[in-house]
Amino acid sequence: MPVNVVMPKLGLTMKEGRVDRWLKKVGDIVKKGEEIVEVSTDKITNVVESPADGILAKILVNEGEIVPVATPIGIITAEGEKLEEVEKSEEKFIKATPVAKRLAKENNIDLSLITGTGPGGRITEEDVKKFISEQKVKTEEEGPKKEVAVIEGQALEKVERMPMDNIRKTISQRMKKSWSEIPHVTEDIKVDVTELVNLRENLNHISDNKFTYTDLIAKACVIAIKKNPVVNWSIEGEYIIKNSSINLGIAVALDNGLIVPVVKEADKKSLLELSKNIKELSERARNNKLTPDEIIGSTFTITNLGMYEIDSFTPIINPPESAILGVNKIYKEPVVLDDNIVIRHIMKLSLSFDHRLIDGATAAKFLLDLKKTLENPVSLLI
Repeated sequence: MPVNVVMPKLGLTMKEGRVDRWLKKVGDIVKKGEEIVEVSTDKITNVVESPADGILAKILVNEGEIVPVATPIGIITAEGEKLEEVEKSEEKFIKATPVAKRLAKENNIDLSLITGTGPGGRITEEDVKKFISEQKVKTEEEGPKKEVAVIEGQALEKVERMPMDNIRKTISQRMKKSWSEIPHVTEDIKVDVTELVNLRENLNHISDNKFTYTDLIAKACVIAIKKNPVVNWSIEGEYIIKNSSINLGIAVALDNGLIVPVVKEADKKSLLELSKNIKELSERARNNKLTPDEIIGSTFTITNLGMYEIDSFTPIINPPESAILGVNKIYKEPVVLDDNIVIRHIMKLSLSFDHRLIDGATAAKFLLDLKKTLENPVSLLI
């Protein structure tokens, strides 16, 4: 009996998904639980496993196509089961006129992808023709194109135009919306993190869990946000949303972009719990295992570029949040301490904030509280 491979519902908010890449081709033997196709939403990429042992008999949704959740995207048959039997089983559930069926077969089109406009939802010849026309336009628009770059009338080398994938398209749209609608202001502050460096080394020496600077800064942010809650609020139209929970977004770099998994209710977690949660989410992000529910609901984001030797930068706010903290590299600097010149570990922090909601002095106070916590990090352990 044929078994459908369907577009999975990866989270409560997911309504449709895109087939990115088939990992198996028609005729391949598959095992139950084996990864057979990559799918994505507008934010994450995930893999679909085979629901049964057998053969991938037919691909119903091609790479690049978007379909609603629960839509069949492929068919698995038992070994020895004929494709004709599969197609007959499909036709039992599809109403179409004989002409429409013939036209679809001639153009290698899956009728299950077409919405019928005839009586009782029956697919007509015109429905198939319309579908063929739409697919042709889509292919022309999305397909890579070779063009000649021209500067001041002179033809240069050929360049390739290619469509953005879902993740890059979402990043592009969200960053454009954020930068054009939110009046960004960025404030920087220098922090002496010598004691923080020592604390991290001591913790990692005595603990099985390896703490990162992001873990420690995340905990410090929770403490500073509690003292300056407006940094955790957001704007919705003409209303101010006073978020009660502190949900920290942790920016994770991927090969094809950026994703921000969310540590929910970070204000209720210990340093160790925060560290473990951040590690788990970051690993799931890099392995394309996040669900849509794990990347929504953040109220404040932390993005760390320190490992790339960045001195300072202007992070762009992640809507609907009103602030984002940029973490820069740690470096050594001579400092006057008790009238003596000593070498200390220094780090700059860059806070971008929505000036409609957060005043410059409010942002400065948040940074000052954050600085005090990081310079006297014993409070991170409480």
